[in-house]
Amino acid sequence: MLVDDPKQRSWSLDNSYVAAAAYLFTTLLMTFPLALSWRTALPAGDGDLWQNYWNLWWWKQCLLEGTNPFQTPYLFFPNGTDLIFHTHSPFNQVLSMPVNLLFGEAAAYNFCVVFALTVSGFATYLLVREITSNASAAFLAGLVFAYFPNLVEQTQEHLNLFTIQFIPLALFYLLRWGRSSRNVDALAFGACFGLNALCSWHLGLKLAMIVTPVVVWIAWRNRRQWSGYARGLGLAAALAVLIVLPAVSPMVASLAGGADHVTKPPVPRGIDASYLFTPSYANPLFGPLVESRYVARTYRAAGFVCYLGLVPVLLAALGAWRAPRRSLGWLALFALGVILAIGVDPWWNNTRLEADFLPFGLLRGIPLLENLRVANRFMLVAGLGLAVLVGIGWQQLGKRRRWALPLAATLVLAEYSWLPYPIRRVEHSPLLRQVAERPGAVLDIPFHQRSRTVHNMAAQTVHGRPVSGGYLSTYPPATLAALDSEPALSALAGAPSAEAVVDVERLRDLGFRTVIVHKYRMQSHQQRLREIFDPSDTLEWKRILRLGGLPDATVEALRQQLDSALGGAAIEDEDLAIYFF
Repeated sequence: MLVDDPKQRSWSLDNSYVAAAAYLFTTLLMTFPLALSWRTALPAGDGDLWQNYWNLWWWKQCLLEGTNPFQTPYLFFPNGTDLIFHTHSPFNQVLSMPVNLLFGEAAAYNFCVVFALTVSGFATYLLVREITSNASAAFLAGLVFAYFPNLVEQTQEHLNLFTIQFIPLALFYLLRWGRSSRNVDALAFGACFGLNALCSWHLGLKLAMIVTPVVVWIAWRNRRQWSGYARGLGLAAALAVLIVLPAVSPMVASLAGGADHVTKPPVPRGIDASYLFTPSYANPLFGPLVESRYVARTYRAAGFVCYLGLVPVLLAALGAWRAPRRSLGWLALFALGVILAIGVDPWWNNTRLEADFLPFGLLRGIPLLENLRVANRFMLVAGLGLAVLVGIGWQQLGKRRRWALPLAATLVLAEYSWLPYPIRRVEHSPLLRQVAERPGAVLDIPFHQRSRTVHNMAAQTVHGRPVSGGYLSTYPPATLAALDSEPALSALAGAPSAEAVVDVERLRDLGFRTVIVHKYRMQSHQQRLREIFDPSDTLEWKRILRLGGLPDATVEALRQQLDSALGGAAIEDEDLAIYFF
């Protein structure tokens, strides 16, 4: 509601600064107690979280050493590997670098969480205020998008996915440009498009899917002023290309040179549609009532929580009913996001259903879009459509009492909250500090088990020595071929057999001077944790499921060889046995 009194307006939601401050405060509240441990803890993920943590460390190393972040000798030693097609999220690396340099990787990651959620809310506020001319509706819509449970869940693992703030901001400037034809708005749209792509190439593709019909609609509406429209579109495209060029040019050059990379397989299995109506397991009010459903179907990666919320759905339905023309495009965006998030194999109430056709399968045959391989991540698109519909629905309510907006906001946050926000302390074995003082490279056992051995990279951020293996978004074939061609390494890669030979002399010739046996990766260790922890602690249970993979007999056989060749472990604790040679 617009306020005529300038004094009142300065403290109302019509004031963009007030709205931005409100989102910052709400983000700190919704991620509590993260701010109290922002240098020593992280969101409670355990897979890709550590890959992103390593990325932050690696970019800082590159800045300090003046080296190229798209090539590293620190992984897959002794040959190293290129990181051209690895997920870096360059925007977040640059944005958080001052925090990273001053306070470390954990603080940098947490800064990105707070920044992304705050700006996502504010950007949606600007977008919906542009659509509805109603600041209250815009503020409520921003709450829905910024704290949408699927987006908050992504903060547990995926730096490149939860930093989605430039999608609503790009749409805001695109719509303004369509109405004003001002080049400044076109340039702002292009800048947002480019920065969004630097957060994640996947987000760039999703934004391209969203804006394409909007651009066509604006072109049709401005067909009589085609030259001016084309000029603005050209300016936007040129600026977007200029922004992404430093990050995309190595990829283009590599592909032009005939390089290839091994991508991860598609993940067509998306959300369980019944969970659209199931609150998050971490919700303090409703979580205890639904945790058994999540226990029945533990989903190891982030992206399964997809609760829409009762209040948001009711408001969105009201908007679609009373303002169908204004809501049509956003309703289509919401529906498309949900349908694609279901994937190829639909599930309902933990049961797979038979389906002859679902649209997600079509993406496999479309160039570039085939890279959008994880179905459930389209819930982020659905969340934006839902948020705008909520804003339109709130506007349609007409005259409201002063307490109505605070009540609605409280109800939305109560449905969406993860309080206390799950965090995990950043803890590493103190023995790794002694490894840092040693020359040469580190051979981890096990290594090269993809995401299961991402903790080796986390340990590297402490000891700083080159390591065998690594968990990459994509694996260059040359890197894998080099690993396979070296018997001393290939025999120990993955989950080696008990008959595998530890060729200490060959490892020494290759440049290794340390072997770290990760005892917590033994199957017996995982089994003990399974007996201790309650599966209803979903995040801890996910962590336990990522352990194991190394038979106890294999560890004993390999350690006997190491003991015989090196005279026993130099240092050891309950998690690690470290040999020096």
